[in-house]
Amino acid sequence: MIIVDDHLAVWALAGRSSRLWPGEVPTIPWGFHFRLLRALLDSRVRGRLSKGIDERMVRAALAPPTDVLMVLDPRYLTVTAAQIMSRHRLSVVTSELLAAALVHGAPVHVAEANVGRSWRDAFAHEGVAIHIHPSTM
Repeated sequence: MIIVDDHLAVWALAGRSSRLWPGEVPTIPWGFHFRLLRALLDSRVRGRLSKGIDERMVRAALAPPTDVLMVLDPRYLTVTAAQIMSRHRLSVVTSELLAAALVHGAPVHVAEANVGRSWRDAFAHEGVAIHIHPSTM
């Protein structure tokens, strides 16, 4: 299992991710899935996530095919995410991302545009591998 952010989830849904995680189905935490859906469904704004997205991609994001992208249930990550948030100054979605990696013993792959100032230190402190990819591929 590998854990991904919303940007890499878009790449997975577009079929552009196989070289990043060959043989794996990327898994997105619920908070990042929510951010992705919010960006895709808000037709008033076109940003990094929604730029160039067509209706097929929106449908795929709403109910991702399980062989392309898995969405994690947040309930069993909540306690760990709250503990992480109390140790590090991270947002809820970042704490959940790190919690997912800890609970599943999985590496994290994220787009550079999402990486906050304290991410590298927090991930290193928690012993989680983080792979940062250029935001455009």
